[in-house]
Amino acid sequence: MEKYRKNLILRIFLLSFVVLLATGLGIFNVFGTNENIKENVIFDFQCGFITGLGLVAVILIIRYSKAVKDSDKLKILFNKENDERLKYIKSKSGMPMLLITSVIMIFIGTIFGYFNTTVFYTLIVASMCQLLIAGIVKMVYMKKM
Repeated sequence: MEKYRKNLILRIFLLSFVVLLATGLGIFNVFGTNENIKENVIFDFQCGFITGLGLVAVILIIRYSKAVKDSDKLKILFNKENDERLKYIKSKSGMPMLLITSVIMIFIGTIFGYFNTTVFYTLIVASMCQLLIAGIVKMVYMKKM
């Protein structure tokens, strides 16, 4: 259990870096960019995506900090992460790989969106559809099993 506690502390440090990065990019987006870039739809998407990423990181930091301080919450979180049923359901919904490919598609769509907005919309919608379908499959398997 001590190894898992150290793992959570490492996650907290990495997520803190994500929060700092999101905060820095948010400040840069507000004060450091010119008006031509701010008028672009992709810029608005980037600001929202970065803000959402930072908020998710803060929520995970709070959850992990509570678990590190309390041994009962640590055991519950450990059991939840190592539950064989949930691991099986995630693998059936293709979750590790679909999440990675969706994030890559969002990243590439955001970059290439400045050159062609059709590519931006196509990649973002495709990645959202992937995540939506994976979520639906996961919910079906959660009810089924």
